[in-house]
Amino acid sequence: MDDEFDRPSLSGQPMTGPSPVVHFLYQPGTGGLDRVAILLANGMAERGVPTELWLTKATGAVADLIAPNVKVRMVPTPEIGGRGLQLFLQIPAVARMIREHRPRAIFSAGNQSNLSLAIARSLAGQAGTKIIQKITNPILRPGSGTRPSRFRKWRFGFTARLGDMTLTLSQADAEHYSRIYPLAADKFQAVPNPYVSRAMLASGEQRAVRNPAQPPRLLAVGRIAPQKDYRTLISALARIADRPWSMTILGDGPLLEEVKAWVAQSDLADRVAFKGFVGEATPYFAESDILVLSSQWEGFPAVPIEAMASGCAVVATDCSTGLSELLRAIGQAPVPVQSPEALAMALANEMDVPQPIAPMRASAAVYSIANSVDQHLKLLEQANRTS
Repeated sequence: MDDEFDRPSLSGQPMTGPSPVVHFLYQPGTGGLDRVAILLANGMAERGVPTELWLTKATGAVADLIAPNVKVRMVPTPEIGGRGLQLFLQIPAVARMIREHRPRAIFSAGNQSNLSLAIARSLAGQAGTKIIQKITNPILRPGSGTRPSRFRKWRFGFTARLGDMTLTLSQADAEHYSRIYPLAADKFQAVPNPYVSRAMLASGEQRAVRNPAQPPRLLAVGRIAPQKDYRTLISALARIADRPWSMTILGDGPLLEEVKAWVAQSDLADRVAFKGFVGEATPYFAESDILVLSSQWEGFPAVPIEAMASGCAVVATDCSTGLSELLRAIGQAPVPVQSPEALAMALANEMDVPQPIAPMRASAAVYSIANSVDQHLKLLEQANRTS
């Protein structure tokens, strides 16, 4: 294959470099980062950038999103262990692929593949291939022990120094990590992820502020796992059971049956509907009034941004620095984590005084697919200018 290409840069000047641009993704699964990686690859390919997806597994819930003009390459991987072990064991194979295809840059989809890609590039001896990492979940999480936290903090700092650029999902996160890792401070860059589609923005444009006299339709979206803290959500709903409302929950996970049991024990079974995993949530945003996020921690979650773009109000815990910053900017205070009382009060306030739609949509528009692709390409040019 021809390893060199010339194309216009965003500034209009020709840009020459090794092709292609690679997006590395373990699997097109159910996670938000999987969808983001595919949307970025699609967007770059649409701009005429030779773009590839390197996958460990080809099948998954969002595999059908991959555009025909994105080339897919499978990374040879031993069929043993889980994701972490497989990412480690495939390092020599990734190094061989880097030597063979000489990509101009490899974008890591998220935390787990950042280190393995940086090591593979070092083994390949291809300094011209830029490794652009992304931090998608907090490095330090509630409930982690002292030793695991110290190790994670060291590992992420070491990983950042090995790569060429580390993307964060908000400016607040970029500044935070620059302070924690002064030796890699210049490598942290904030970038908006591609969350918002044209259909979401069109849906929001047609919405009117909810009439407080109408029973609100609540929505929760996310994997039913400890991180999302559905126990706090159900406890909060029980505290406002005297109000008229209905709730739809989209998602699957290890705590599904346990959460269903909590709902039944709280006498809410006739008001809470479980729909399982849904690949396209846009219609649910359009039909709902309030998106509720009860997580203990998040990186920068897509779901509340997508809801806001669709004209659906958001009540969220203070689980993400970037999201909390965004909510405060539109006059919506985040709720303390693991506080059913505070979450119930915030829901009751939103039911009584609905948020205006225009500020929500304006904030969410920054995370449109088109703008996100633009920003990622600008940072790619910046990485290529840095030796």
